[in-house]
Amino acid sequence: MSIEFHCEHCNMVVKAPDDAGGRPGKCPHCQGTNYIPRPDAGEIPLEPLDEGFEQHRKQSAAEDFAYQRRIMSDRTMPGEGGRGARPGGARPTGGSARSERSAGAEPAEVLSDKQISSLIVSFISAMASGSLPKAEEISQRLRPNAAKVNGILDDMLSTENIAGYGLPTLPKPVLNGFVKQLRAKIS
Repeated sequence: MSIEFHCEHCNMVVKAPDDAGGRPGKCPHCQGTNYIPRPDAGEIPLEPLDEGFEQHRKQSAAEDFAYQRRIMSDRTMPGEGGRGARPGGARPTGGSARSERSAGAEPAEVLSDKQISSLIVSFISAMASGSLPKAEEISQRLRPNAAKVNGILDDMLSTENIAGYGLPTLPKPVLNGFVKQLRAKIS
C-alpha cells in the first residue's frame, strides 16, 4: 500500500511508500519538497459550533469593553494633574470650555488631557475596528489641540504599560501606523 497526496507546488498526484510518511520528500514531477502525510493521519473530527456560547462570548466581550471605558473615564491619566486638575476627576459643570474667538473664526474646543487621552483611545479603537468615519470625526475634534495631542501620544508610546491607557491590543507596528495617521490628520 502507498500514500497518495497532491504536491503543494504542482498539484500533481504523488505516490510515496508507507514508510516515508511523516518526512519530507521530493515530487517526481516538479522536484518540489513536500511533507509526506502519515498513512494513519485522517481528519480530526471537530465539535459543532455552539451558537449560544458564541453569543455569550460576544456579549461578555462587549460588557468588558464598556466596563473598561467606564473605568478609564473615572481615573486620572499619567501626566495629568497639577494645573487644571480637579480632585476626584470632577468635571466642570455647564458646557464645554471654549477658547476665545479670534478674527471671527469658529471657537476651538479646549480639551483636558484626560479627554484627549480618551479620544486618542477612541480613535485607535475606531481604526482597529474599521470605523473610518468615526475615526475622522474624532481626529477633527482633536485637531485644535494638536500640540497637546502630540505630547500625550509621546507619553503613551514611551510608557512601559501602554495597556494602562485602555488601548486595544494591537501589534506594535499597527499601533504605530494608527498613531502616525492621527498625527498626519491633526497637523
